[in-house]
Amino acid sequence: MESLRPRGMIEYLGILLRKKWLIFLVTASLSIATFLIVRRIPNLYESHALIVISNQANGQGNDSHSLSSPSFTALTQRMTSDGNLMAIIRRNDLGRQTAGRPRSPNIGVEQLRKAIKIDVKMRNYYPEAPESLAISYRYTDPAVAQRVVADLVSTFEEANIAMRRQASTELERLRGKITEVETQLQELSPQRDLASHRSETARGLDNASSTVRAQRLAATNSIDSLSDKEFMLERQIDEQKRQISEQEKLVKTAAPTSGLASNSAYGILLARRAEVEGQIKDLSTYATEKNPKMAQARAQAAAINREIARLEGVGGTNLGDAISSASPEARELRVMQREMQRLETELEVTRRDLSRKTQSLNTLPNVGAAETASSGELSSGQSNDMKSEHDRLTGRYTWLIGKQDSLQMLSGDDGQKIAMFQLIDAPLAQPTPVGPNRHTLMLMGVGIALLLGLLVTAAREIPRLFLIQNDRDIEYYLGAPVLAFIPETLTPYERSRRRRLRALRWLGCGLLLVAMIPFFFTVLDRTQIFQILAAR
Repeated sequence: MESLRPRGMIEYLGILLRKKWLIFLVTASLSIATFLIVRRIPNLYESHALIVISNQANGQGNDSHSLSSPSFTALTQRMTSDGNLMAIIRRNDLGRQTAGRPRSPNIGVEQLRKAIKIDVKMRNYYPEAPESLAISYRYTDPAVAQRVVADLVSTFEEANIAMRRQASTELERLRGKITEVETQLQELSPQRDLASHRSETARGLDNASSTVRAQRLAATNSIDSLSDKEFMLERQIDEQKRQISEQEKLVKTAAPTSGLASNSAYGILLARRAEVEGQIKDLSTYATEKNPKMAQARAQAAAINREIARLEGVGGTNLGDAISSASPEARELRVMQREMQRLETELEVTRRDLSRKTQSLNTLPNVGAAETASSGELSSGQSNDMKSEHDRLTGRYTWLIGKQDSLQMLSGDDGQKIAMFQLIDAPLAQPTPVGPNRHTLMLMGVGIALLLGLLVTAAREIPRLFLIQNDRDIEYYLGAPVLAFIPETLTPYERSRRRRLRALRWLGCGLLLVAMIPFFFTVLDRTQIFQILAAR
């Protein structure tokens, strides 16, 4: 027929009711195959850890300028670096996750990096800095998931141990200085008492002599501070050299990585330039352009700008080759080397300042030689010098004690064990799986099976809608009413034959159902639809 007879909803529902066994056959076979696939999906167990970051890790501690603490960003990059993830895969034998399907190590590293969930929470007050770090990982074995998260957390624990070791070394040095200052105060106390009695009879003090003594005192304080800073920088340089040597070994032993994330050198330079510009802006609020830190920051900004200009001037092919030849370990090594150059520059500036202060102190006149004419004036000058020296030593002693207390808290000598990265929630092997949601997957499978059954029914019945099947089709296509129906009359043999055919038809449907189940099972297993949905 050329045209389709209009039909109502009741007629279409009647067609679906007549084909209910066909819909049931397709829906049941696909639902059973979905059930078997969902049962084969292994359970996923999640292990997580929560790390709280103290102010020292953000560079806001009281002694952050004297201890070379690793930055949070550097530790996070080290935790997710290719070398660290490759070691975790080897230790926990994660390469056997997909049996019978060989894959390259780089693919395994990328899959592990995607499976690790890292959530960094920033604090909601100025200055903005990381406040906590949540790490989670899902795997089919809860013990393996716990070990992987523990290996990731160990990066921050090693940073705490290194910081405590450095704080202990600095604490021993401070204790020696505190003992030296205490000895000087004990030796100065009797002389200060005697000079105080003599100063009652002679109070006159020459203004020029006072100025010279003040200059000598200021120069001495500056020399002491610069000496401490020189010693601190030398210790930091030694520690940086040690870290660079370890990183060079890691670069030599690390396997070469693919170019999956190697094109970030230009972005790292831009981020570094923004960080240096922020430091210059902060320094400009209280320091002049002649300040050593300001000069050093300007020099770093100029060097970064030159490097960015060099990368932008290189052709596309050469730039891609240069970027692709750098591994994450090599980039981290270059960061350490630049930090080493910065420390050496600051040490050189400190030594020059120390040399200038020493020369300035030597050029000052000797106040004692200029005042030998009067014993009263000498006694008064000695009294004031002793008082100034005592005040200077007292102030220095107070500062050393405060610094010692903060280092004791950081090193753990006070029993509190305060760390930069505090592990609040340790990784555990959870006995209860977090996935997959089998009920949701089964409902989705039944919905897909029902939709497929309707599609098969529609494909079978649509061609028959153009044929004459009942009295309504006759009246529509022929334009003549139906007067009567002639009932079908069957002989006993024909009725028996029809019963046998119906039984054979049911038997064929059963066999078709049994054959369709492994077919749908193979299709679903090859497409990995439910495995992908379960992993999300």
